[in-house]
Amino acid sequence: MKERKMSLACGQRLLALCLLPVLFFTAEAAAAGKQIILLKLDDIVQDKNENLAISPRWQKMADFIQKNKLRAGFGIIGASLEKDNPAYIKWIKDQHEKGIEFWHHGYDQGGKGEFEKGTMEEQKAILEKTEKLAKEKLGFTLPAFGPHYTATTDETEKALEAIPEIKIWLYGPKNPKYYKKLSIPRYLGLENPTFVPDFQKFKASYEKLEGKQEVLVLQGHPNGWDDTKFSGFVKIIEFLRSKNCVFMTPSEYYEKTGGK
Repeated sequence: MKERKMSLACGQRLLALCLLPVLFFTAEAAAAGKQIILLKLDDIVQDKNENLAISPRWQKMADFIQKNKLRAGFGIIGASLEKDNPAYIKWIKDQHEKGIEFWHHGYDQGGKGEFEKGTMEEQKAILEKTEKLAKEKLGFTLPAFGPHYTATTDETEKALEAIPEIKIWLYGPKNPKYYKKLSIPRYLGLENPTFVPDFQKFKASYEKLEGKQEVLVLQGHPNGWDDTKFSGFVKIIEFLRSKNCVFMTPSEYYEKTGGK
């Protein structure tokens, strides 16, 4: 009887070990053949009301992401990390621990043309300033980049290539000259026009691209959305889920592709 129990236990362990590769493969293959969505949500700064860590609209977005088990990236304006604002820093850290990825959205919120001029060394210094602030204040680096309110130049490409922390360029050039890491072009946004998530316009644009691109980076500005606009965003998410799209953070997609 004792030998029979031991044999049964061994059989169960063997079965479990046999199943492990199957379970792992299933998890790895979850996105196979499905379009991948990277939510690029721009302009994280402390709320103008210094009694608040973040605006209620950003809090609403973070809550929606968590409640619906989505994956997303929030773009930080580097200058917002300069002040001594512990509540704001804590909010970012808390969201990061919950799985939201924060990425590099430039340094100067008012800096129109921040990456439209300057040498490689000058632009590299701007990029490094925000990365340094993130390390010091947040305790983590920002693995993706998307410029705030500015075009970019060849010097930007060279600068980004020289920043080891940055591995992903959101809305980057389709065929970079100098940047050798992962660059994902813009094909579609959440908003049309800017600051307006219009479901019908999005649906029409998406259906023209459906199945043509493995990954779509979708840019939006949640702090510019009132309840009506947020409702449009929700309809877009529901639509994408009906299409069996898979939501990832930029880093998750980077790992999936091996950085290519």
